Amino acid sequence: MTAITIDSKGRLSLPVKIREELGLGAGDVLFVQREGDTVRLAKAVNPLHTAVAEGVAEYRAGRKIALKQLAKKHRVRSAELEDAIDDVIDVEEIERARKEVRSGKAVPLEALKRSLRKR
Repeated sequence: MTAITIDSKGRLSLPVKIREELGLGAGDVLFVQREGDTVRLAKAVNPLHTAVAEGVAEYRAGRKIALKQLAKKHRVRSAELEDAIDDVIDVEEIERARKEVRSGKAVPLEALKRSLRKR
């Protein structure tokens, strides 16, 4: 257990190790729950981010996933989930093409457009 001190404005600072382990950064939201003399903190997670991460991982693994089921599982809208997953994949494809161009490989613009349209 680690001891921390509350400052005069009621703020507390979580140790770096704990923030890194939980992936916490500036602007992240925490839920606070009181249980008697104990205060519990929990990281607030956006369900869309979790669903997108799962959907993209399935796509990268070459597996198909039913977006409606994934959306229902994470309690997000199917259309919003599909758009967000497409955006992540598009960014990855564009970055891949940029790396090829930087390495001297020619990437025809039309070929890139076709690959993006296929999805």
